[in-house]
Amino acid sequence: MTALLWNLMLALLWAAMLGEVNAANLLTGFVIGFLLLGLIDVKPLPTRYATQAWNVARLVARVGWDVLVANVRVAYEIATPRLISCPAIYRYEMEARTDAEITLLMLIVTFSPGTLGLEVSEDRKALYIHVMFATTREAFRRELRERVEKPLLRALR
Repeated sequence: MTALLWNLMLALLWAAMLGEVNAANLLTGFVIGFLLLGLIDVKPLPTRYATQAWNVARLVARVGWDVLVANVRVAYEIATPRLISCPAIYRYEMEARTDAEITLLMLIVTFSPGTLGLEVSEDRKALYIHVMFATTREAFRRELRERVEKPLLRALR
């Protein structure tokens, strides 16, 4: 059984033990189960699970922050009379290889206001992305790789 399933089972057990299965009890049980699994002295279970959970949490926080900043930037662009946008289409050579990695990368790019994933190349090694606020090609590639793709691949692999 994977560590996530053990953790879910411990959360359900905690809620059942308290006599009421609600969101607060399940969340409390999940946190307690996560901490208990971290104390178990089985090599692959706590380290891999805790690392993956931490990587997923960091990815969600980073994407959330980036979406918030992009929303403010696009709202400012719309609300002010002067246009500062400089749209461009870039080809981004990606490290993602599996269908899940490519799909999630494209979804995160498209989810962020001011960017739009247009297409995956035929050889599945590059994305074509439309950006509202263009920078240099290298700056765009570096920022996308460091802020989105690497955290995504750490969370998935």
